[in-house]
Amino acid sequence: MGMEEIERVKSIFQELNLNPEYREHAPAITSEEASRNRGDLLKQGIKSLLFTNGKDFIIVNLPADQKVDTKKVEQTLNWQRSTMRMATPQEVIEKTGCEIGAVPPFGHKTPLQILVDLGVYDNKESAFNIGLRTYSVKISTHKMKNLFRHLNALEGAFAKSSQKRCATSD
Repeated sequence: MGMEEIERVKSIFQELNLNPEYREHAPAITSEEASRNRGDLLKQGIKSLLFTNGKDFIIVNLPADQKVDTKKVEQTLNWQRSTMRMATPQEVIEKTGCEIGAVPPFGHKTPLQILVDLGVYDNKESAFNIGLRTYSVKISTHKMKNLFRHLNALEGAFAKSSQKRCATSD
């Protein structure tokens, strides 16, 4: 588990002539741990989460310092309200080939629809694990944007708005 995904991700990078920086580091499950272990800012990380509506599965990619807005995802996919849930740890392994904390933004065991929050593109560089909790890449965000578009990822606003949180706390 994990090594096949690393090779799958590397082959996609190679196919598109992208050359990320490959890194090994202490194991990390959460985005905060990954950021600390890799020496990156939390917002540079791409958090990849697997969701299901009980029938279909999708990957939502967002900045690691953000939380997903499930209502926005449901609306975008026309999923019935309140059927969306996070995949179980077993479903994550079955669909992605990875443990939670090691799921890459693309290159999964099972082909999955990919959603990308536009906030991912706010950084000059992006970092994310690619199959193991100890193995990641750092790559130009511009290159990631091209890669996501090559993979027909659906881009949109899928993170909870920080402005909305601030406005409701007044």
